[in-house]
Amino acid sequence: MSFWKDKVFLKKVLLLSLPIAFQNLITSILNIFDQLMVGWLPTNADNCLSAVLLSNQIVFIYQIILFAASNTAIIFIAQYSESGNKSKIPPIMGFLFVIGAVICLLCTLLCSIFPNLVIGLFAPQPEYSYLAQDFLSIVSFSFIPMCFSITLNFTMRGIKRMKVGLTANIIGVISNIGFNYLFMFGGLGIEGMGFIGAAYGTIVSRIIELVVMFVGVILFRYPLFSSLKNMFTFEKGFVPKYFKMFFPILCNEIFWVLSSTVYLFVYDKLPNSEIALAGMNIAQSVDKIVSVAMIGVGSAAGIIIGNVIGDGNEEMVRDYSKKSWWFSVFTGLIIGLMTVVGAFIVPSFFTEVSLDAQHTAKILLILFGTTAVLRSISFMTVVGILRSGGDTTYCMIIETLLIWIVSVPLVFYGGLVSKWSIYVLYALTNVSELLKCIVFTIRTKGKKWLKFKATEKELSIQN
Repeated sequence: MSFWKDKVFLKKVLLLSLPIAFQNLITSILNIFDQLMVGWLPTNADNCLSAVLLSNQIVFIYQIILFAASNTAIIFIAQYSESGNKSKIPPIMGFLFVIGAVICLLCTLLCSIFPNLVIGLFAPQPEYSYLAQDFLSIVSFSFIPMCFSITLNFTMRGIKRMKVGLTANIIGVISNIGFNYLFMFGGLGIEGMGFIGAAYGTIVSRIIELVVMFVGVILFRYPLFSSLKNMFTFEKGFVPKYFKMFFPILCNEIFWVLSSTVYLFVYDKLPNSEIALAGMNIAQSVDKIVSVAMIGVGSAAGIIIGNVIGDGNEEMVRDYSKKSWWFSVFTGLIIGLMTVVGAFIVPSFFTEVSLDAQHTAKILLILFGTTAVLRSISFMTVVGILRSGGDTTYCMIIETLLIWIVSVPLVFYGGLVSKWSIYVLYALTNVSELLKCIVFTIRTKGKKWLKFKATEKELSIQN
């Protein structure tokens, strides 16, 4: 593991990954507190948790689309920032606002007006179908502030200015926990609304988070904004370049998140599905907390490699990609250990959830821990290395094929035909993760993934 000897590389990764990881940790803590409070409801806790899981899967799909748009912008911003072309950053910010607004409008209208159609895609059990529809129809209004806070947050990462985003995330989490509890259980003259109160709490906290973030960007004068004319005047050739990168990333993310949605559909058809879904909800909440290191390291590596590409040092690009791969192995081992430890502690905090659901969460978390290294390597090779070099189309094709030709059919057969347990089904989802690790690692060792070149501070894309 040569990355330990390279103090410059190690310092760069840690300085970027720690704030990114902490930001994701804050969001994950918010999610698990949401689940905990739902799990404290005195009646119908299993069904409420299942309903929140289905609704949050739709929210997650929305976030993934925004992440794809923002991650594409980061590829350009990281290189422009390092090569001295900072004047090109505000138009990227403006373009990202336009893309985000279109996505936000479509998703908000769809989920608020037709929640029955959206939730109906899962064909859920009637016990929690209506609960999920009610929750989604309200929480979808949080999409509006979420759109702009996510795009701002990602672009600040691209210019290595994360203090404002981190502060806003912390304030947002504190607000969310407070308002969720207030709206769910009542107080200060407000009557408790049950689990639906979590949706209202999310809306309020997202608005507060956006306001803090926007004010911070203005006060600290981050180079993201300029005159409206400049922000919404796009350089000739940028839009096709952007979409050339964006569509493979979007398709990659959409097909990946759709596969996780298919998995939920299958889990919902298992015997005692409310227990399986409640256990999965708890396990995923815990896994998101310990997996922040993987996301932080992978995202940081992508920015660092993008900076080096912008500087035109191909030899260092290859050196850093190799060290990033080994760092992901180390990160995966740490994540795995933390997940297994958490499996014996966290599920018992969901006091009103059935013992069967707690046991399911425990076993799933142990399985999550055993696959952490695979997931860490996969995330690093795709997000940290290959995408930063512009190899987005290859990543999209290979990842989509491996998931939909291998794991999805296996899970369908195992769940709908053979009725295997949720533990076996989760293991089958990771068959594609193993194959992705092998294929993408081989790809990083070659030269075809590096699509960008930088000469005299101007970026171009190799054909």
